[in-house]
Amino acid sequence: MPKTLFFVCGEPSGEAYAARVARAFRERFPAVPMEGIGSTLLAAEGVGLLRDYGDISVIGVTEALRRLPAIRAALSAATERVSRPDIGAVVLVDFPDFNFRVGMSAARRGIPVVYYIPPQVWAWRPGRAKTLARFTKGAVVLFPFEEEYLRRSGVNAVFAGHPILEEIAPYLDASPDPERFGIPPGKRAVGLLPGSRPGEVAAHLPILLSAADLLLRRYPDLHFALPVARPSLREAIAREVAGTDLPITLVDEGRHLLFRGMDAAMAVSGTVTLELALLGTPAIILYRTSWLSYQVGRRLATVDCVGLPNIAAGEKFLPELIQDACTPSRIAEALAGILSDSSRRERLRAKGLSLREKLRGTGPAEAVVAMLVKEAAGAWS
Repeated sequence: MPKTLFFVCGEPSGEAYAARVARAFRERFPAVPMEGIGSTLLAAEGVGLLRDYGDISVIGVTEALRRLPAIRAALSAATERVSRPDIGAVVLVDFPDFNFRVGMSAARRGIPVVYYIPPQVWAWRPGRAKTLARFTKGAVVLFPFEEEYLRRSGVNAVFAGHPILEEIAPYLDASPDPERFGIPPGKRAVGLLPGSRPGEVAAHLPILLSAADLLLRRYPDLHFALPVARPSLREAIAREVAGTDLPITLVDEGRHLLFRGMDAAMAVSGTVTLELALLGTPAIILYRTSWLSYQVGRRLATVDCVGLPNIAAGEKFLPELIQDACTPSRIAEALAGILSDSSRRERLRAKGLSLREKLRGTGPAEAVVAMLVKEAAGAWS
């Protein structure tokens, strides 16, 4: 009987990437059981859920401390599960502090571990690269430079393209259609993207709404669009938005087509900033976290930018407003600089579009499956 393939992911974008791996694996090995920690996307691909990641998806030290009991329970369940002899291989997706422990537990029992989207060790805590080399059979990375960086530490790293390009492929050159999303004719659409986690939304949405208010006073032709990252966030977002007089449309589906019709955006640092850049929407990249989380991160970081488009480009071409700089007035001023200068807006747009070619590849999900076949072929027969 074939052994089980086990997945671990801890947030929405990582789960979307994991789901593509599960789909590609299932097409090749339809009889192999799959289990893991995920949510609805993995479940839809036939993965039996050991836990839903909803209670353990956190950002920063402070939020992690609040959810420590749930994280410990999930970690205990995952490490116990991957220790059983019926596990054929483990696929870890991002979520490093949790996944390192799961991966090391599996490796100690001789179970092959493939890491899809390993942590950005080149950006902070570089010592983790050696640890990755010890417990993984291979790693599929998001950016071309990561392959060489990790290989120098002994990691079998492969770059096969960024998965975002697969996700947004139908929209790369789609015609903008802002009216479809409730943007009135003659209005310029500006995106408000407060994050995909409850903590991120709570921290950033009031700041974005205040910045939007400042911008509207200066540019009355603006209309704001707020894509809701997860259905569970909608109620809290709608309640916050209802307390303003801003012209805002909440959008539940089709965010990539919506991005194509935006003039600019204010976006919390994360995957969405790269989506915006690849679809030609200039953005202000922002982030605010607890004082403790920021102090810890600042001391461990080895790079001077956090935005994925800037990292991919190798230069800070999009403005970043982090922590104390993440204020309504500074965000509004930075975005005004883009809205009022059409030539600058076009340069930023062109720079974002140029990243498409840089991030193309043969297919990262397929690369993960190829590693699984090579390292654990006997488990699937």
